[in-house]
Amino acid sequence: MSPPKYSRLRSPVSGDGEKYTDAQFKQPPPKFPTRSIVIAIVLFLLGLAMLTLGILLLTGVLESEFWDRCYPLLFLGTIVFIPGAYHVRIAYCAWRGYPGYSYDDIPSIE
Repeated sequence: MSPPKYSRLRSPVSGDGEKYTDAQFKQPPPKFPTRSIVIAIVLFLLGLAMLTLGILLLTGVLESEFWDRCYPLLFLGTIVFIPGAYHVRIAYCAWRGYPGYSYDDIPSIE
């Protein structure tokens, strides 16, 4: 982890007596969270595959000797799919530049 970058402010007090400057509130551009987005895509695809297999087992399209194995697939597929789809959507909207979406909304994994 690198230390934060500091810069010296021009004067401690501005012309109108304020002790704050605009430079204090300027945010750096957000970093692209590559690992987080890759993990979100993997969760999305894994959850989608598990949900698909669970639905195919439940409806009988895939023949199985033990048909009750579809319930764990549906449960785990739902648990894995929801956060993956949520973060993939945030990443897509941030990539497209929609207002209100930013890469800062995705938690970074370092």
